[in-house]
Amino acid sequence: MNATAAAVPPVTADKAAATTGVAKHVRAGVALIAGLAIASGVILYGPTAIEPVLVKLDSAATPAIVETVFTAAIYGALLIVGVIGGALCGVNALKPGRRPLAMLGLGLFVGLFGVTVTAGYAGIVGSLKLGPPHANSAAMLAWGAALILLQSAAEEVYFRGWLQRTFAKAWGPPVAIFVAALAFSVLHSLGEERAIITFANLFLGGLLFGILAAYGRGILGAVAAHFAWNGAEQMILGLDPNPGVGTFGSLFNFELFGPKSWGGSTEGLNASIAMTLTLVALVVPLVLLVRNRLERAE
Repeated sequence: MNATAAAVPPVTADKAAATTGVAKHVRAGVALIAGLAIASGVILYGPTAIEPVLVKLDSAATPAIVETVFTAAIYGALLIVGVIGGALCGVNALKPGRRPLAMLGLGLFVGLFGVTVTAGYAGIVGSLKLGPPHANSAAMLAWGAALILLQSAAEEVYFRGWLQRTFAKAWGPPVAIFVAALAFSVLHSLGEERAIITFANLFLGGLLFGILAAYGRGILGAVAAHFAWNGAEQMILGLDPNPGVGTFGSLFNFELFGPKSWGGSTEGLNASIAMTLTLVALVVPLVLLVRNRLERAE
């Protein structure tokens, strides 16, 4: 121990530690309030703000360009806010994390496995059927996939890169994962009438992405899982929107019908027991496998 360290009274050191702890809690609380408020504004008022641009484009551009402008405006704003919010809170919201290749592979596997099993459950109960082909060109499919990547990355930077990492510094990873997942599900339910099961599934999905982010010490695994799930659901299976396919087409055109609880509604798999079963089957083993790491602060 050097002379300087020895000269610091224990009481002073304790006060400094306490002050730092309070500052972390305050920062996390401010981040939670600001995060909910900003995202709510983007989700609720963002479309209205850019509506004049979309109206002009609608008569002069293709649906693909209109959707691109909308996605870039809304999720680009979310991405920028997440990066700036992280910097103000002392965290790098863009941090990919440790072992990037391994986390990328794990995330892609989790996402693809999850949506495939979920669709399989719907097929087993007879709520899934293959509709007529509706595939666009490879360029359109790639374009659509790029927009899904932007959306997935923006949400993960915002919720897991900024909010969850800020919460983890104050409250520890387990609480941070829970709170960020709750914020994720609440904000995804704004402005729309959602079934209770949809809210539960969004929360479970937030837990899944949060666990991957905490385990990898960065957002890469969460982004990969989020992108793989949404990308496969929309661009490969054609399950979102339901019925029909999106602007950029899909390799297959599967439709969900029958009971709403098994996907037979416009909310599709999000409002299905199938998704609940799959997410529980993914979240529980992951928690058991990585619980020791999750108990340590990031």
